[in-house]
Amino acid sequence: MKNIVVFPFKIWVAIACCFTAFCSLQAQHMDLVDSTQTQVLADTGQQYFLPDLSQKDLMWTKGGNKFFTHKLGFVMIFDYSGFSQDSSSEAQVGPQESTGDIRGARVMMRGKLNFKNPWSYLLSLEYKGLDRTEDDPAFGFTDIQFVVPVLKNTDLSIGKIKETFGYEMVGDAANLPHQERLLNPFFRSRNTGMMLKHYMLDNRMTIAGGYYNDFISGPGTSTFTARLTGLPIWNMGGKHFWHSAFSFRYTDAVDGNVRLKGKNQTNVGSNYVDTGNFAADGQINLGVEQLWSLDNASLLVEYMHNWTPTPTGTEQFQGYYVTASYVLSGEQRPYDQKAAYARRIKPDSKAGAWELTGRYGRVDLDGFNIHGGINTIYTAGLNWWANQHWKAGINYSISNLERSSITGITHSYQVRIQWVY
Repeated sequence: MKNIVVFPFKIWVAIACCFTAFCSLQAQHMDLVDSTQTQVLADTGQQYFLPDLSQKDLMWTKGGNKFFTHKLGFVMIFDYSGFSQDSSSEAQVGPQESTGDIRGARVMMRGKLNFKNPWSYLLSLEYKGLDRTEDDPAFGFTDIQFVVPVLKNTDLSIGKIKETFGYEMVGDAANLPHQERLLNPFFRSRNTGMMLKHYMLDNRMTIAGGYYNDFISGPGTSTFTARLTGLPIWNMGGKHFWHSAFSFRYTDAVDGNVRLKGKNQTNVGSNYVDTGNFAADGQINLGVEQLWSLDNASLLVEYMHNWTPTPTGTEQFQGYYVTASYVLSGEQRPYDQKAAYARRIKPDSKAGAWELTGRYGRVDLDGFNIHGGINTIYTAGLNWWANQHWKAGINYSISNLERSSITGITHSYQVRIQWVY
């Protein structure tokens, strides 16, 4: 087995020092946050061992007039991934190179358009990023989103936006307990279209549906999505809660072909599961989400099932994961009732918040006649939420890939430093 290459820790320290000069105590998310969800917003009065600059130093990032308001945001994510493979794994996917990666670099502008009923907007320009695939250009617009209030509890989002399918997709990827999404084969990050969302039962229930047709930069295929969420348990102001959700996605095939593929919990390297192109009319996906949170401990479970009708019959694929999180320093991920998922940890002490994570996941792309492989992954991780914007994390994973009639084993680790303002 190849040895895992150790990336010099001093380089990560140097990167952190360079970007500390730009930190502040304001935005900390990569998407729009409703102003009523104050429990998820940054705490501007907290001080940390890893310092943030004052709001006064960053006044230039926000402004406005009687027509609109604006606020700039920035995201920088650096990764280093190391791999060790047995001979069967190398035969399946080739040697995986240990390397560093600019996982994402994003500039955002968000604010309000001051109509009688103000619209919200989000524009983001990005290099790579958690929401851009290897098939997308490395540099381009990730978000062009406008949110229009239709009724008191109903919003319409239009533009290049997220589809309403799956917890991993709807959630803010940089702030999930695990560092990389696992169920990528079953959803698409951004699409051009519209999405209607309605809030019910004092924000304890949401229903959203969308229609998308990426005619601007894609093949122009139609996609329909829906997501229904609820909070069967909501006690102690959200300290104890149970989130439950169901989602649906249908998408047309592209030029009569479908392909599902996914990497090994990293942005670098080969696709470990891959069906290749095969003839089909479209895909149907169903998803189930469950999240239980009890103070500083949580358990997140997600399952997706795919049906793809082909000329020779219906192929079926699936994927799921179970993620456990325990925050050693006692904080909890605050739940955003408008977005219907748990947000970033906000550390209470000067030393930041320390989070232990573990995940068991499996992506099965072996159907009846299509054999894209089965990847089973075991992951343990440690996250340090250093302040309102900085995070450092390390994951160690073992994956067992069943493909080409053999089972290959890959040991991998991923070190991440990120700053989200």
